[in-house]
Amino acid sequence: MFCQCAFFLFFFCKFTLTSFICNTYNLNVWTEKSITKKEERQLKKILGMFLILALSFGLFACGGNNEGDPETLIIQFVPSTDINSEKLTQIKNLETMLETELAAAGYTINVNISVGTSYASVIEAMASGQVHVGFLTAQQYAYTTLEYPDEVVVLLTSVRDAYQAQIDTEGNIIEDKATIIANANADGYDGSLNTSVKVSSYYSMLLVRAEDYAAYQAAGISWLAGKNVGTQATTSGSGYVYPSYLLYENNMSFVASDPIAANGEVQYTTISGHQAAVLALLNDEVDAVFTYFDARTRAGSFDAWQEANPGLNLFEETRVVALTNGIYNDTISAVTSLSDGLRAAIQDAFINIIATEDGAAILQIYNHTGYLKAVDSDYDGERSLYQFLNPEE
Repeated sequence: MFCQCAFFLFFFCKFTLTSFICNTYNLNVWTEKSITKKEERQLKKILGMFLILALSFGLFACGGNNEGDPETLIIQFVPSTDINSEKLTQIKNLETMLETELAAAGYTINVNISVGTSYASVIEAMASGQVHVGFLTAQQYAYTTLEYPDEVVVLLTSVRDAYQAQIDTEGNIIEDKATIIANANADGYDGSLNTSVKVSSYYSMLLVRAEDYAAYQAAGISWLAGKNVGTQATTSGSGYVYPSYLLYENNMSFVASDPIAANGEVQYTTISGHQAAVLALLNDEVDAVFTYFDARTRAGSFDAWQEANPGLNLFEETRVVALTNGIYNDTISAVTSLSDGLRAAIQDAFINIIATEDGAAILQIYNHTGYLKAVDSDYDGERSLYQFLNPEE
C-alpha cells in the first residue's frame, strides 16, 4: 500500500508529463491530430521513465516505512519501581523522543508506551502481536524464545561498568573467564571499575580463603563436595541459581544439610547479603561463598573487619576460583514481524536517547545506564539454564 505522498507525486508527474508531451509534439487535447509510429514509441519510453521516477521519488519522500510495519509502534514494559504521575509524564516524553529518532531514520511512525501488569502479560501481548517491543529480563527472553519460537528477537541489552579485571591492556572486554580470574587474583587488584567500558552481563563468582586456594587448584570444583558453602536466597541469580547450574554441569548439587561428598553434594547456607557472605568466609563460618563478581568492593561494608584486622588486605585474603556463565542484563526485545530496518532504527533510537541527560533520567525507571546491540546467540546459556530450572516444560 503506497502512502499518500506517493499518489500525489504520481498524479503531479502525470499532469506534468501530459503538458510536456503536448508541447513537444505540438498536440492539443481538443484536436484529433495523430502521431507517427516512431513518435508513439518515443512517447512510451518517456512515459515509462517518468512513471519509474515518480514512484521511486514518492516512496523515498514517504520515508523508510515498510508495508508490514505498524502505523503505531506499541512498546510495553514493567518498571522496577512503582509508577507515579511523574514517571507517567516521563513515559510520554520518551514516546516523543522515540518518534523524533525514528523519523530521523526515515520512519514516520507513532509510538505508544504502556505499562504491563507483569512480565507474563508483556510476553503474552508480544506473542499475540498486540505489543511490538517489550522490556524483558534475560530469563524471560529465554522463556519467550523457547515457548514462542521465532516470534521475538532481542534488540538491546542494558549495560553496566566493567571491572578492571574484565579489560585488557588495549581496553577490550575480556571474554575468557580464566583470564578474568587470573586478573582478579593478581597483586594490586582492588575491584576498581572502568567507567568508560560497558559490559552487557555479569558473573557469579566462587570465592575461597587464600589458605585453601592451593587445595582447590589441585582438586578443581570437586573440592566443594561435602563442604559448607554460603549462598543467597534460592531465587537469587548470582547467589544461588547460576551457582546451582554450575554444580549441575559438574555432576554436583546443593543440599540443605548432611552433604555426602561421594555423591557430589554441597551443603548450602543461606546468608542475607553478598557482602555478609564475604565476611562469613573471612570469619571461617563457611568454606566458600558464591556472590556476584565482585562483591568485595562495596564501600563501607568491610570497615569493621578491616579495623579488627589491620594490615590485612581483603583481596589478598580471598581468591576467586570459578565464574559462572555470564548473567545477562535486561533486554529490549521486539517481535520478528517488524522489518529489519525498523528494528535497527529502534536499536539506534534507544542508544541515542539514553546517551542524553533527559533520556538517561527517563530510563532510570529501569535502572538502565546504557545499551549495547545484542544477538540471540548471546542467550543460549540463558535458555540452557531455563530448561535446567524447568525440566518438565
